[in-house]
Amino acid sequence: DFYFDHNAIGQQLQVRIQIFTVSQKLVKTIDLIEQSESYKVGPINWDGRDDYGAKIGKGTYIYKVKVTNSFGQTVEKFEKIVIL
Repeated sequence: DFYFDHNAIGQQLQVRIQIFTVSQKLVKTIDLIEQSESYKVGPINWDGRDDYGAKIGKGTYIYKVKVTNSFGQTVEKFEKIVIL
């Protein structure tokens, strides 16, 4: 599951999470709209499967969170995730 903090309370947020291998191959894309009622979004559930429905292997992955607020302002952040 993914969680993140933001400063756009009360706004509708477009959220895109992209998960990549360490060699930068795109594994999974999650798109959703969140109506922010607090400074935290989540949990955003992910079943550990790629875009084709196959379970991904154990290891370290990189994910990018891209959030666009109702004014069109966008912010992106990269983080690591370890699948055990």
